[in-house]
Amino acid sequence: MEDWQKDLTEWMENVAVAVEGFVDEVSQSVETAAEDFQNDLAREIEQFLDNVFPPTIDISIEEDYQSYYYYHEYNEDPDFLLSPKIEATHNVHPACRGCVHYHGRLHGKQLLVCGMHPYGSSGESCPDWEGSPRSQKSEV
Repeated sequence: MEDWQKDLTEWMENVAVAVEGFVDEVSQSVETAAEDFQNDLAREIEQFLDNVFPPTIDISIEEDYQSYYYYHEYNEDPDFLLSPKIEATHNVHPACRGCVHYHGRLHGKQLLVCGMHPYGSSGESCPDWEGSPRSQKSEV
């Protein structure tokens, strides 16, 4: 091979490497610019929406409610975690709804309905049903 052909081949290889490096730099710059644009656009849209539609729920209020709920639920009723309460409904122990004797706690896999009727009343009403003073006032 002649010297000029060798020089031309080297020159072309150098140009190819330089072009490849240039293309890599440009693509990295374009990716960075696109990410910056996307982040700026998202921030601008969020700020615009906050200005046009102010938040209707204050998260701090929700957090205060949750901490209040958890504090009272677990501190006033420490058995809540180990034996959750099953409320009496029109389908589940309907004769027990509103009764002050209703226990409704799971003990293992067994539901203890109350001390007088551990498995619940056998009829549609319970002879030992007793409402709290508050529920009796609301019924009158």
